[in-house]
Amino acid sequence: MFRKYSLNRLLALFTTAGFLFLMTDSIIEHWSAFSQEIMCFIPVVFSAIGLVVGILAVWQWKDRWVRRFHVLLLASFVVSAAGLYFHIMEEEDDEQFTAEQREHEKDEKEKPLLAPLSFAGLAAFGLLGTSKKWQTEIV
Repeated sequence: MFRKYSLNRLLALFTTAGFLFLMTDSIIEHWSAFSQEIMCFIPVVFSAIGLVVGILAVWQWKDRWVRRFHVLLLASFVVSAAGLYFHIMEEEDDEQFTAEQREHEKDEKEKPLLAPLSFAGLAAFGLLGTSKKWQTEIV
């Protein structure tokens, strides 16, 4: 089945699979925080959109869908930067916290700083793999 796919198409397929894995990982890692922070839904929703657009781009492989996939990959850099900001952001008003919230923060594991950067790495890989400079198939 994959023998008829060009290298560019296979790299786009690999990037699409990366969105599936990022969506799964984001759901697992943010499970306890979904009820507390609405921002935890951003990587899950974005990964789902990336999965759908990626599947359509690989399946159809028309210039229109590849360009939409490029726009989504460029937006991945913004999501990555926003995720990095939310992972390093600290609450400035410690006086507003109750004792229960402080206990919760002590028990909560540290937010990994490199986790949001996986969106940027996936975007860089996808953009390099599907760029017109290294096109191996006429679209």
